Amino acid sequence: MRQCRAAGLAGLAAELLVAVSRAQVQQELSAEVSEGTGINITCSHPNIQADNIHWYRQLPGRGPAFLVSAYKDSKDMADPPGRLSVSADRRSSVLWLARPRLRDAAVYYCAVNPREAKPGLRPGTNRGGRGQNGGTVQSGLQGAMPLLLPGPPRLVSGPA
Repeated sequence: MRQCRAAGLAGLAAELLVAVSRAQVQQELSAEVSEGTGINITCSHPNIQADNIHWYRQLPGRGPAFLVSAYKDSKDMADPPGRLSVSADRRSSVLWLARPRLRDAAVYYCAVNPREAKPGLRPGTNRGGRGQNGGTVQSGLQGAMPLLLPGPPRLVSGPA
């Protein structure tokens, strides 16, 4: 796990964490955003073609909570407002937060279910031909990016 500590102008400090699992998932190491300004959080996994890409958010003092999941294309989110966009080859995704606010300060995790080529599975599914649960779903918290907004409303982060 890599950790970057953010520097704020005044008051609230911010952190940017990036968890990398054996270089399987790649993510930016720093980000800067003003409160209310959209931000893209990218999750790239060039060696894993995912069946599903999931995003979770972990608020301070709580466990990870599911945000959104998609197989392809894009999917809108209501809370926080934004969108998950999955690349055509399903090897990366972008979580766009439309108007991040202080209450959105959290660690954002990307998790993937790798595509498995197993006999008897229907293409693009984890199910056998007779409706049985075929194959194992391998997912975990692969990438992480917390977003905290110090006051005045601005996030500045860099290496620890």
